[in-house]
Amino acid sequence: MKMWRTIFKSLLIALAHRQLFVAARLSLVQPADTFSVVKEPNTSPVSFVLFDNGASSGGVDVSLTPLEFRPDDGEHDERGAAFAVDMSRRISVSKYKAPKPVIATKAYREDGERIRSFEQLAPSNDGVDGEPQPRRVYLVADGLEFVWPFISVGHNQTISRKVVQPAAGEDAHPVVLESMSERPRVFRVHGLFTAEDANTLIKNAQELKGPRGLKPSTVGSGKVNGKDVAHTDPGRTSHNAWDGESPAARSMITRSFELTTIDEDPGKIDGLQIVRYIDGQGYNTHPDFFTPRDDGDFDFKPYTGGSNRFATVFMYLNDVSEGGYTVFPRAPGVIPEREPPQHAKDMFEPHTWQHNVIQQCYKQLAVPAQLGTAALFYSVSPDGRMDPSSHHAACPVTNGTKWGANIWIWNRQRYGDIQTGIGRSLEVVNAVTDPPETIYLSWEGHENGVIHPGQTSKMNSFEYHRFNAKFNSFHGKLIESYTVRGNPPTQQWIVRRPKVYSIEDFHESGGDYLVADDDEGEEF
Repeated sequence: MKMWRTIFKSLLIALAHRQLFVAARLSLVQPADTFSVVKEPNTSPVSFVLFDNGASSGGVDVSLTPLEFRPDDGEHDERGAAFAVDMSRRISVSKYKAPKPVIATKAYREDGERIRSFEQLAPSNDGVDGEPQPRRVYLVADGLEFVWPFISVGHNQTISRKVVQPAAGEDAHPVVLESMSERPRVFRVHGLFTAEDANTLIKNAQELKGPRGLKPSTVGSGKVNGKDVAHTDPGRTSHNAWDGESPAARSMITRSFELTTIDEDPGKIDGLQIVRYIDGQGYNTHPDFFTPRDDGDFDFKPYTGGSNRFATVFMYLNDVSEGGYTVFPRAPGVIPEREPPQHAKDMFEPHTWQHNVIQQCYKQLAVPAQLGTAALFYSVSPDGRMDPSSHHAACPVTNGTKWGANIWIWNRQRYGDIQTGIGRSLEVVNAVTDPPETIYLSWEGHENGVIHPGQTSKMNSFEYHRFNAKFNSFHGKLIESYTVRGNPPTQQWIVRRPKVYSIEDFHESGGDYLVADDDEGEEF
């Protein structure tokens, strides 16, 4: 009996040890919902339609896997540049007078997002009943800027919240572009600013004093032999003020840069102009861009690396009872044509510019002056030429008062008066060492010395001052530009050799890419 008690006790001890062992093993096992599962890499392709910059047709269907989305491979490449270069195999990219094939270095989605990752190519949910819709992708040639595609009259394009946040807050409707004309490229913008923003700008303009306060508007820009050439003109009868410093103005400037997808830079803007038109006042037909006649020593051609006014954003700050449209006389006429009110025609003598523009305002493409909306139009075509069809006029106000605010955005450092802000220190580094190149530095068109390879030049400068770096001589091809910012107090500008993009074995693509028709139109 004693023996059986000993055996039973041993069995109990063994069973206890077994339970402790199992419990210990179980304690090492995580709950099922915390298991780390290694997923297979996604190799599923996405399909999208590839277009030339700003194109409404001629797209090419593309299917791409994650492995085919080439990572950036150059020291100076921006994220997504390698993808744009690769896609240049698939379609003809436009750049006026550039050797073929033209290489794209930027790609954008239809909603304005610049493509930097494969995930951005996934279909949108903007199809009918929320069905997935293939993305439209637009290639932009090296040295040029993205131009929103037209698609068709009345087409509404929702802009990504990552590009422009709704003015009324995160919960508000996103900013929307309404297509009005392909050439000139004109859009009506909804949701870019609020009525409160507009009222603040009007109030600020009424309170501004001195040279930036309300005064008769002028035409002309810059200085000749040290003298200001800006002057009043009977073809422009409004009053204007300049506000570039108030919080409301700074917000409008930032949002306008975002709208055009151009990086904000004080050297790429003339400022924010606030204009007021009362009964009978308007602005005769004119371009916003500059031509060589304005300054023969300045390169105004974007397709050669020059600088010009790229796009205009005109914001309507109040509802106008009658008149005040922005009209484009060189655009196709509207159907059916309308007749201006008789009292509007009677306000002006026959054969005056006001009488002619009033007629055009009711027969040609015109953007109405409606509070909370804006007109976005381009002075530069998608291939880098100035577009003469972008000439426009401010229709005379025939009942009430019109308040507006406009911003001219340049593709590069702008031409015009020299602005001087607070003092700053600038270090310019010549990083072009293999092979070595001497940099010829100029400031606002004045020679500012040379910097040998690997060397640094230190200088005292001022906010807003603009510098150009060139190779070979002070009159050589522009390599880089730099505008001195407000902060930090000491700034460094590293000048590198421009990235040269190429497509290896481009001939392998055979006839897969489209051949563009001969370009028509003027360079200016």
